[in-house]
Amino acid sequence: MNRVNGVTAAGAANRPKRTATRLGPGFSVESEDSAPPVQANPPVQGVALSGMLALQETETETVQDKTARRHGIALLETLSQLQKTLLSPQGNAETEIETLALLVNELPQAANPGLAAALADVRLRAKIELLRRGIEIN
Repeated sequence: MNRVNGVTAAGAANRPKRTATRLGPGFSVESEDSAPPVQANPPVQGVALSGMLALQETETETVQDKTARRHGIALLETLSQLQKTLLSPQGNAETEIETLALLVNELPQAANPGLAAALADVRLRAKIELLRRGIEIN
């Protein structure tokens, strides 16, 4: 009988021996002796110069996208605040309307097509809110 962490395993002698195959830092897969060991993908040998340049281009796009995303979030927060203000008993939303008009006019372009489409939708929603109050934005 074998003991594993204080638990007796009956019939453990009949089980095939297990071995661990290392796949990388902190990762391993157990396999039985009868099965072939699990093979990990070979490590990357190097990065080409074109790959490095592509990464640098991505970083500049990321900065552009971060700016656009932050602006879009501010636009969404202003729309949310406008909704809350309109639902409150006081209901004076002049500050939110002015902020909304400024944010819609200054919306930066996003490099990521998905983000650009989402920002266009948010901008359209904000423009509709402004049009409902007689403010037209091009």
